[in-house]
Amino acid sequence: MEQQIINHIQDILKSNNVTVLSLLWSSFIFILGVISTKYRIKEWFQHQRIWKRLAVCLAILIVAISLNWHVIAAGIFSLLVVISTILPLPHELFLLHYYKTNEEALEKERYRCWFVTTTALLRFYELKIRKSRGLIKRQDMQIAFIDEAKKWDLFDREYIKYYLPNLDVLFRIGAIKAFENECSKLSRFDNTGYMLSFKTYLAHNNFDYEKMEELESKCPDTDDDSRLVSLINKYCAYEASGEKEKMKNVISKLLELKRKGIIHVELYRDLMRYYDEIIVDKEAADALAEEIEKIDSVYYGDYLNLQDIAFMHYRINGNQQKTNSLIERIIAENKKRQQGDEQMITQIKLMYVMFDNGYKWQEYSVGVFLNRTNFLNRGYRVGAVFIQETYRLLRDVSLLNNQSLNNQLQNEMFADFDRYIERYISEIESDIAELDDRFLYRKRNLLMLKLELLKFKADGDFVLMRKNNDEIFDRIIEMCRHNGDKREMLHFLVVHADDILTIDNQIRESGKDDVGYANTMLQKDYDNHRMAYINKAENLVCEIVNMLYLRKYDKSLAYYVIYTAYFYMLLENRQRSLFFFTMFEKYDIDIKNWTMPIQQIYHKVRKYNSKE
Repeated sequence: MEQQIINHIQDILKSNNVTVLSLLWSSFIFILGVISTKYRIKEWFQHQRIWKRLAVCLAILIVAISLNWHVIAAGIFSLLVVISTILPLPHELFLLHYYKTNEEALEKERYRCWFVTTTALLRFYELKIRKSRGLIKRQDMQIAFIDEAKKWDLFDREYIKYYLPNLDVLFRIGAIKAFENECSKLSRFDNTGYMLSFKTYLAHNNFDYEKMEELESKCPDTDDDSRLVSLINKYCAYEASGEKEKMKNVISKLLELKRKGIIHVELYRDLMRYYDEIIVDKEAADALAEEIEKIDSVYYGDYLNLQDIAFMHYRINGNQQKTNSLIERIIAENKKRQQGDEQMITQIKLMYVMFDNGYKWQEYSVGVFLNRTNFLNRGYRVGAVFIQETYRLLRDVSLLNNQSLNNQLQNEMFADFDRYIERYISEIESDIAELDDRFLYRKRNLLMLKLELLKFKADGDFVLMRKNNDEIFDRIIEMCRHNGDKREMLHFLVVHADDILTIDNQIRESGKDDVGYANTMLQKDYDNHRMAYINKAENLVCEIVNMLYLRKYDKSLAYYVIYTAYFYMLLENRQRSLFFFTMFEKYDIDIKNWTMPIQQIYHKVRKYNSKE
């Protein structure tokens, strides 16, 4: 065999094909030289993709010589194999172009099996992510890409172009620990804008706003999306600590991004809150609301959230004509732009919005109630929302308007609800089990939806309610701990402690005012378990205090500090309550900038700690 190859090479040389070979080889070397200069070829040889292609090229040339194939054809094929390191093969380019004009084929991934090069797969996923409609589908595709890309041998330029721009999806779904681990593995990119931005996200999770400031000053050239997330996180911190000058600085940077044409719900929400609540600039807020009304080029879910910002502004300022007009527009746009579950969910949620605004709510709600079979049969995504919103509406109509629904219709609906609730709870648990653990926020939302259904089943049984609430909140807190999401964990520690202590306080007050109520079996059953609940609350408050202590009671955590003072008040621990209330007072925060419920808590704690 070896002799045959040598003889064949000699025949080529004798037949003057050496000229062709030398030209081909020279061209090949020239191209490699250009590539080497531009793409730092020394680093390439650390990648398996290069060695595999070189091996294929060598095998092709050996086979071509041994079988007397045309040398030029073999050379061209070898060249294609090498070029495929940085470019897709011709048929892959054609397929990518086909996907750009045929979204159905892209969504169903027809002919995907024809992709053989990493370069083509990177472009394929980039296209899939860009074409994904809606936040959920986009996040799913980004996670699928990240999981696949981990198996590939990527060049650094590919990491920067394709991998890093999608990596922050881990942070956005609540997989903080996984996000941090990936950032650690990619430490060689620490000086890139992406990685510096990612570090600001992690600093935000750790409540380390000084670190966020430091990192942001190092990455002025980061991409707009990453910069936006960082600014929104900072604004949240400064708003919590009441630092108006720092808020003003962040707002000016957010306005710069808005002028670039960036449309983001949280960007507009922060701007409106700043104009309406912080500096009380009605003219600027009106102009922003009018701008929001004209936005219609976004995904419908974002459109609804944006219109809600304008709606709440008009509502606060008592502009009934504008709020009514927006409601009518949303009803019309919902019919035109949405279908299926999403359209139904919007229809359902509009019931309470219309009631809250005093606009045609009775006629609209009865129409929805009469169509309940269609809603309930759609599964829990629609049915559970229908049950939740119906109970909410009927409760507040009774409390605020002293009105009630026709008894027959109400009894029929409640009987329907009882039949469906068990099924919905089972479906929710099934979906939670199937979800990847990294999707913290999706699992949290499903568990909170389940909790709403369990509340309806409990029907005033305090012990059962407490058991259900503890189970759900404990699961969420444990998921936060598992995923390394410290902010969400602290939030739910507060929610859980507040749930136990506030309900306990309400039950005790009801017992004082109503002797008959105090002697009921439900009340007695609760009293038998009460100390276990209080001990649970004390443990939760201790965990909150530990988290505050680790951040040295930073001013940005003022919200949690006043809540801790409130919890100790409910636990009748005056010394600890006074300690945290005094600390809150040292922050010198204008309590008027905070929501009414927080202001009420503040005044209760202040009154409690002013007693001798």
